[in-house]
Amino acid sequence: MKKYSLFSFLLLLFISCQEEATSNLSVIENQLKTDNTSSSEFILKNDTIIKGKLGTEIFIPKDLFANYTNRKITFELKEYFSKEDMILNGLSTITDKNELLESSGMLYINFTEDGKQLVIKEGEKYSAKLPNEILGNSNLYSNDTDSIFKWNYMEPIIRRKDTTISDVVKNYKFRLSNLGPKGEGGFFKDVVLTETNTIDKIRKEDSLEIVKLKKRNNTVQKKGDPNLSEFDFRDPSYGDFIEVDTTLITEQIQQNYKTYQKFYDFDTFASSKLGWINCDRVLNVEKEVTLQLSLKNHTKIKRFSVYYIYKNYKTFLKDSYPSTPAFSKNFKVSGRTKVVVVSITNDTYLYDVFYVNKDSKTNFEINLKETTLENLKKVLISQ
Repeated sequence: MKKYSLFSFLLLLFISCQEEATSNLSVIENQLKTDNTSSSEFILKNDTIIKGKLGTEIFIPKDLFANYTNRKITFELKEYFSKEDMILNGLSTITDKNELLESSGMLYINFTEDGKQLVIKEGEKYSAKLPNEILGNSNLYSNDTDSIFKWNYMEPIIRRKDTTISDVVKNYKFRLSNLGPKGEGGFFKDVVLTETNTIDKIRKEDSLEIVKLKKRNNTVQKKGDPNLSEFDFRDPSYGDFIEVDTTLITEQIQQNYKTYQKFYDFDTFASSKLGWINCDRVLNVEKEVTLQLSLKNHTKIKRFSVYYIYKNYKTFLKDSYPSTPAFSKNFKVSGRTKVVVVSITNDTYLYDVFYVNKDSKTNFEINLKETTLENLKKVLISQ
């Protein structure tokens, strides 16, 4: 019985020490975090737009929720767009399949009604407009926990933009050259811009179509009346147009296309998922190596965290380890990466830093040094 009691005591002591070590690291992590949370309360009577403190706009259709009972909604939004915020808040960019991600931004989005979790109606989605452009070939990822960030793939982000541009082909058919210096007058057309259907692509296709029409017109004119046109200007299918008593020159046309190009600012996605959302694309990996790390000093610390910060990308990983004399880490190399080891002992902050690239050594001896919280922040976010 005494042996059993002693064993129980030792087990509880071990667990207590582990919890204390984890708690000490949590102190550092909580002190590093930034407050990027916005919250608001409203009653959803109409389609509604809410803006976060960092500029995210959330469009909420009035029929978004399946279990809404017309009472006050509490909306919570967390926004993380800078690399610094991702590092300081420990928001790793890696999938549940261990794919490295390059992030356009992370959000936490949630709605409750008098403490009740609201559920999005099947087939409905909210839209989020980010304050920055979403990287090409990005996907939406989700995460269901606040502590271990391994992102689950949801769906690709279809980057598109609806806009209106001058219909140069139809204007040519109607021989419209008396258009305004800013493109006013003549015919316009609605287009959908995507990553593949760009303004430049549409412009080239329109130019080729005009070349074909010119060749056909030349053939018609050679065969008959030089004033004959193959187009019926009375055809009502061409719609209405407005004439302006000026001439649109080539340079002005090019300037108009540059103006329309500004609409290629793909910064919006739609989703039916609440909680953590990540707009990321998979990062190409140069090689995989095994890092061998060993503690040179402070070998009695209970636990430490390692921050892997990819220099040229908005890509970041954070792992925590129990203290051991040595350990290994399978590491994906993509450019230069700063590795920062962090721990705490007797309320003293400790750190070491080294760098890894595809040609560097893979064995590192960790020499922990005392530091302050402010200096630790600088070490983590400096390039």
